[in-house]
Amino acid sequence: MKIAKVLKKYAAVFKLEMQSKMEYRMDFLMSLVSGGFTVIIQLFLWTAIYGGQADEEAVLFGYEYSQMVVYVVMAAIMARIVATGFEYDIMSDIMEGNMNRFFVQPIGHLPYRIVGFLGAKVVENVMAIIIGAGLLITLTFTVGAEFNFLNILIALAVAPLSLLINAMMFYFLSATSFWLTWGWGVFNGWGVVTTILSGGIFPISVFGETAVSILRFLPFQYIIYFPLNIVVGNASRAMVFEGIAMQLIWILIFMGLSKLYWRVGMKKYIAARG
Repeated sequence: MKIAKVLKKYAAVFKLEMQSKMEYRMDFLMSLVSGGFTVIIQLFLWTAIYGGQADEEAVLFGYEYSQMVVYVVMAAIMARIVATGFEYDIMSDIMEGNMNRFFVQPIGHLPYRIVGFLGAKVVENVMAIIIGAGLLITLTFTVGAEFNFLNILIALAVAPLSLLINAMMFYFLSATSFWLTWGWGVFNGWGVVTTILSGGIFPISVFGETAVSILRFLPFQYIIYFPLNIVVGNASRAMVFEGIAMQLIWILIFMGLSKLYWRVGMKKYIAARG
């Protein structure tokens, strides 16, 4: 009975956030359109790098031309799928003393934020998947891209884990607001670093084998680079199992670190405006 009440409580949070996000679905579509200009520039760049003729035999950084085109296009979609944003809300809660409500309400801050975040992402991610499917079909006819349907299903299965890694990482980082007057710079700067190291602009193989070997043990590549490598067919089954294991490990690590970091941060909390 107690478990049912808890589930009902968080289901309500999930539903409210989902309904709220539906009112702003056009904002998400416009953000995808604006991001499309960056993708177009990259496509021109990669076409020039591959020799202008888009030679199907050319392989650079482990990708044929058609694979690179798919990667660049889908990286823009995947970046939107895993994007957070709640860290700014948390910063506002801490600065304005709104954390007080979690002291008097029977709801935990971490589950509230994560469940609400997932609810808000449902509408966006369904739209992103539909758009992504349309783009994959288009690339099949335009650049001769080839796909394995099973790989696409596996990529869809690991995408939620990618989302959770990014969410937990930014939840951990959001506790920095207990010590900073204004955390925008930290969040924006970390967002740029994460985008680059996760392969959100180009494959991390561009950095060389040494960098790839190092990033293999860090959480970044399992956010975008890993699922997209599955899509383009550059991930063996062994790599898939290893990648999923690393995703789960990093989710647990960030959950543990967040609990400790927030515990220390709450000792600094004074609810100045609450």
